[in-house]
Amino acid sequence: MTSNLPVRYGVEEGTLPPERVQAMFDRIARPYDVMNRVMTAGLDVRWRRLAAEATEVGAGASVLDCCCGTADLTVELAKRVGPSGEVIGLDFAERMLDRGRIKLAKRDLDHATLIHGDALDLPFEDDRFAAATVAFGIRNVADLGRGFRELVRVVRPGGKVVCLEITTPESGPAAAFHRLWFGRLVPGFGRLVDKQDSAYVYLPASVKRFPGPTRLAEVMYEAGLEDVRYRALGGGIVALHVGTVRRQGE
Repeated sequence: MTSNLPVRYGVEEGTLPPERVQAMFDRIARPYDVMNRVMTAGLDVRWRRLAAEATEVGAGASVLDCCCGTADLTVELAKRVGPSGEVIGLDFAERMLDRGRIKLAKRDLDHATLIHGDALDLPFEDDRFAAATVAFGIRNVADLGRGFRELVRVVRPGGKVVCLEITTPESGPAAAFHRLWFGRLVPGFGRLVDKQDSAYVYLPASVKRFPGPTRLAEVMYEAGLEDVRYRALGGGIVALHVGTVRRQGE
């Protein structure tokens, strides 16, 4: 589906202040990958590969992976651009980055670097990258529109901004499964790994607050992207959005 309508859409801030969200992800860094595999039945690995493909970058390209977490998507991007390219992963949770650095070192991906930073104030000059990705992270950013505007700012005109995110099916079997999985089972798993704030209670709540695929496409359009398209994955519980940074004068 394509959205080219300049519709404004405000997204409320999360129920936790940014510093508590950061602390929460630092606490769950060690079991984070295992929990992802359990929650998605391993499908998240394929979804990230599709996100990397959607960037349409090749050997030698420079790519940003924003809100990179433990760097699973960073690894996929590093494979695509090869040793002659460059991938920078950015996240605000240092312990997540520590886990990611171990992955990169084991795979000898020296052309990929992980840095601590703020998605709302990216430490890069304009037009720095050929493409940018954000997977399962933009939902935790306090200002969604600003987050996408920052991604657009650092990507060259004509480059892709790719967003992979959990969404809420509106009807059908997927909706019923989503309610059971994210409403009951995921919080139960979460209590095993985060007894302080129960991170996986926060997860389904954040999904409910997040705009649906059509609205998210509109937010991306307003941020400076064109030809914004999305596809449903996992029976509709995940959406992969892709937009192209507008060229000057358009």
